[in-house]
Amino acid sequence: MAQDINEIKNSLPEVETKIVNGEAIALSEEEATAIKNEWAENELARQLDEEANGWQRNRQAEYPSLQDCIHALLDGGDTLTDLQAARQLVKDTYPKPGE
Repeated sequence: MAQDINEIKNSLPEVETKIVNGEAIALSEEEATAIKNEWAENELARQLDEEANGWQRNRQAEYPSLQDCIHALLDGGDTLTDLQAARQLVKDTYPKPGE
């Protein structure tokens, strides 16, 4: 579950300077707050995206390769059965939200 935005803000480092033309310039309190808020919002968006779509990325990374699928289809028999079992294991490990 995504963290609360305030939790995220509290976990971020303090922002005190910015680099302009290679020189460190002190930030005003408003600038520092705006930067920290933007960072927190980006992190919250990342966490929400991971919750909503992480299962897809995880499945894609662990599914058998297309080459393995083609070989299993052409070979049939136990090879195809093993492929289907491998795919089902990945689906069980990374279920769609709500399933």
